[in-house]
Amino acid sequence: MTTCKDCVAKLFGACHEEYCEMEQVGLREEAQRRAVARGHALLPFSRVDQRPLWHAQCERCGLEVFFTLDPDPNQLAIFGALLDADCTANGAEDPD
Repeated sequence: MTTCKDCVAKLFGACHEEYCEMEQVGLREEAQRRAVARGHALLPFSRVDQRPLWHAQCERCGLEVFFTLDPDPNQLAIFGALLDADCTANGAEDPD
């Protein structure tokens, strides 16, 4: 399993997901809040390839949102196309 670049948990041995659970919860809740504000209904988050990266998809339109505990320089911790678009499948009419 890979660890975050500046993770202090590696000093205790192997990286375990529970070491960073509080950070995960905060980022997950913020991503969920931002998704709902745009009319999306997220499916559960899942971890991507044993990296400190999680993603979820809108069950209605399919757009995705990601969060990472280890963003690269100039990368946001929460990102994805879902954050920039209202859900087109939530019953609202398309303005075009």
